[in-house]
Amino acid sequence: MGWLFAVGLASGTLALLWRCGCPRVALELIAAALLIALAGYGWQGSPDMPGTAAGTR
Repeated sequence: MGWLFAVGLASGTLALLWRCGCPRVALELIAAALLIALAGYGWQGSPDMPGTAAGTR
């Protein structure tokens, strides 16, 4: 469910900027930044997994 929200928010942001007349170059840079942000969100791992304190492995 978190992925659906994150992708929807990124798509909505791009759609809003496109409708407001943002230049294509700016849209491409913003899209790249949003994709990097989504990759970072995915890299965090699963939020359902139990966490451990740092250094206790």
